[in-house]
Amino acid sequence: MPKPAVLLSARFRACLRKLGRADLTRIDEALRSIPDCFGRPHAHSGVSIRRLHRNIFECRAGLKIRLLFRLDGDKLVFFYAGDHEGVRRLIREL
Repeated sequence: MPKPAVLLSARFRACLRKLGRADLTRIDEALRSIPDCFGRPHAHSGVSIRRLHRNIFECRAGLKIRLLFRLDGDKLVFFYAGDHEGVRRLIREL
């Protein structure tokens, strides 16, 4: 399986503007590692990728920050970055 491309939605970029430098560094590291891990369950341990809802996945960027994304063909489209409570609210809306 070829590495999927990573796309950041406008909503994701808006979430990033609310975060501090340390969180942004962790997010950058997670975004760089996810294409190598996605689709390889044993490689998920570092970023802890898991399916939340049909085509919605979550991964960690540090202890507090969660990133939500969906698989769109050969692309991983990231659409949310925030804490666990924000993820729970967003999933309830789906």
